[in-house]
Amino acid sequence: MRRSMRLGLAGLLLLLVLFGLYAAYWRIVAGRIAQGIVAWQQSVRTRRIDASWRELHVGGFPLAFRVVLDDAALRDGRLRPAPQLDVPVLTGTARPWDFADWRLAAPAGLIAGLAAAPGPPMAPRLAARTAIGSASFAATGGGWLWLGLKQVTAAAGSRIPIAAADIWITLPAAPPRTHTEPSFGLALDLRQMRLPAAPAILGATIDELAVSATLEGVVPSGKLPQALAAWRDAGGTVEFDHLRLRWGGIGVTANGTLALDQNLQPIAAFSGGIEGFHTILTALVGAGQLDTEEAALAQIALSALARPGSDGKPQIRTAFTIQDGKMFLGPVRLGAAPRIEWK
Repeated sequence: MRRSMRLGLAGLLLLLVLFGLYAAYWRIVAGRIAQGIVAWQQSVRTRRIDASWRELHVGGFPLAFRVVLDDAALRDGRLRPAPQLDVPVLTGTARPWDFADWRLAAPAGLIAGLAAAPGPPMAPRLAARTAIGSASFAATGGGWLWLGLKQVTAAAGSRIPIAAADIWITLPAAPPRTHTEPSFGLALDLRQMRLPAAPAILGATIDELAVSATLEGVVPSGKLPQALAAWRDAGGTVEFDHLRLRWGGIGVTANGTLALDQNLQPIAAFSGGIEGFHTILTALVGAGQLDTEEAALAQIALSALARPGSDGKPQIRTAFTIQDGKMFLGPVRLGAAPRIEWK
């Protein structure tokens, strides 16, 4: 009896010792995580990236490491106006055996956009009521980030409510050195996006807009128009791996390339499939982009190209291009492309 009691006490003592050692290990690692975040904050300042927070706390003992940042902000001063992200509360959680993968949460939402410049009443921005996500970092550099946003509002002069959005960002292991190397990848999946003004035939709500693209080439520091001009002159492009649109009676899938001309206006070449092209023509007539005669000729030309798609609906496989400020669907001119004013 005494022998079994001694063995039990010895086992309990061993467990207490192991738990104490693990607690000490946890405290040391938690301290190093906090120090590493501060060291990263200092290191990115050399690249004119300002990361700040009001309070930093590491908790989650014993089964996790949970970093909590209050009033966190990230600002990239290399461009003017500067991209900026504000998160009232940001948490990142990792398991003690896996520090490469982190689960993220912003329960009070976030705001991302361009810092307001003097003059314009509203800089472009995107706000979400709540956000969750995950991030993974490779030992050799690079990684990826996913964010799932709910109750989103995009604003650039007018407000555009979006029911939900998913955002993926991928970073290469090394910064690009030539115009053919990736700077970063970005994918968006926006659902139930309500437009303030839309053609009645299409409806006010875009069911889904999904885009996957890679920015190739180096975008230098400086004011946005000058930085984009330097990126263009060096041969920079945006490669669209995938584009999908579902809106009213139309459906589009495509891939292609976008660049900028000497006036910093888009030059684009896409190929893909389009359903509901007659709806597009009707909408262009309603918007004053085409007259009825041009639309009738376009309808004849596009109908000759149409073939049944996978769902049996007429679909055309053709090219969409933007050149010299004009849009073309195959050989058919669709009208003037919207002009972008870079501020």
